[in-house]
Amino acid sequence: MLHRRNATQNCLADIEHYFQQPPPLFLDLELAVCWIVDCLLQHDSYPSGLLQRLQREHPQLRVSETVLHQAVDFLNQQELLDCYSKRCPSRGRPRRMLHLHEEARAEAERLMEPWHRWLHEHEPMTT
Repeated sequence: MLHRRNATQNCLADIEHYFQQPPPLFLDLELAVCWIVDCLLQHDSYPSGLLQRLQREHPQLRVSETVLHQAVDFLNQQELLDCYSKRCPSRGRPRRMLHLHEEARAEAERLMEPWHRWLHEHEPMTT
């Protein structure tokens, strides 16, 4: 049996508000790979740092930890990443840092044009 959404609960102002402040957009595997590559082209990072940076720089976007780890695994399987441990004074255990292989940089940079175009197309509209 199909259930219809009760449209009488909403008014047009509610719908207008939805477009002014849309819910976050979750990145899929391909877009998460692009985000990681974009960050690693600039400098090495660790997975939770990538999550924090996405939320800070693109608050309209999200990536689940599952998809983030799948994207890191994909880049590892493609042999595009090195991982190393880095001790941080404020943490008890070392962080697992991600580093993009130098040989992968040219191929990774080719992804940046379509990735940045996609980012631009999905920026929230300001009024």
